[in-house]
Amino acid sequence: MIQSDTLSRLNHLNLEDNDNDALILLPDAMFINAIDSSLADRLRAVTATDLVVVEALEAIKTKGPLPMRSDLSDWILEDGLIFFQKRCYVPPDEQLRRDVVSRYPDSPSMGHPGQFGTLALVRRDFWWPGLPTFVKNYVHGCAVCQQTKINTHPTVPPLMPIAADKNVHPFEVISMDFITDLPPSGDFDSLMVVADHDSTKGMILIPCTKTIDALGTAELILNFVYKRFGLSRRIISDRGPQFAAKYSKN
Repeated sequence: MIQSDTLSRLNHLNLEDNDNDALILLPDAMFINAIDSSLADRLRAVTATDLVVVEALEAIKTKGPLPMRSDLSDWILEDGLIFFQKRCYVPPDEQLRRDVVSRYPDSPSMGHPGQFGTLALVRRDFWWPGLPTFVKNYVHGCAVCQQTKINTHPTVPPLMPIAADKNVHPFEVISMDFITDLPPSGDFDSLMVVADHDSTKGMILIPCTKTIDALGTAELILNFVYKRFGLSRRIISDRGPQFAAKYSKN
């Protein structure tokens, strides 16, 4: 442990017995209240006609049973608003509840956090029965939320096999690719595989190096394919640099 230096132990800063008292650095007035005046007025107006809240208020006053199975201390009346477990209760008004939820995903600072993010934000300040289902339906109906959410089940396009032509000669239609990083054998460490795609399904394995370029590829095709089977009418490849170069196309 490092002992405090002299500057941090000045005599006029020594409060003795009161130096560990809890101090409020930032007053409540500096924080944005989740319930502004206009929303509070709407909540009070709808609360007056909500039978559930009226019964809850009566239960608070008379210490009678609540309409919901919860402890009496969970309900608090403050400034005309009902709070359930320190969260403002929103009466069953569809438009009012939509306006409460929309304050979070539609705010520019929130960025449409999705179903669970929106639910966590709403739950900090508000509550009503069926809140998770309401938020889920709201997010599913929000076009921006659906556009920005991560697609955990992306659509995989089906594989489209290349149809074979029955009336072809051997190696008239070929497919080519490289097998690289093989154990060295002499001066070679790779194979160029030339397969007969349509006719015999046979293949030619041509030793080469991993650094082969388009010119070297064309020379191998000339020496091992063209001289034996003639000029191929169609070549299928993965469009690698050896096959997509101008020299190979010509």
